[in-house]
Amino acid sequence: MNCPLCLKENSEIENLNKNINQAKGVLEKAKFAKILLGKANSLIERHEDKSLPCVSILNLRKRTAELIIKSQKLA
Repeated sequence: MNCPLCLKENSEIENLNKNINQAKGVLEKAKFAKILLGKANSLIERHEDKSLPCVSILNLRKRTAELIIKSQKLA
């Protein structure tokens, strides 16, 4: 990934993904997913070119976080 915005935030996003994957239940996963959702939204908004590959990846992360949060509400 060559995008300076995403490179700057990548380690924190990767840590959030790791925490989501290691969390035992949906409630714990949702806690990290909410943070990830905020980070993804913030980064997407800051990109002028929405067609960049990193924006596509951020959109996938955003959708995944939204699904985790939605599953928490159903639990």
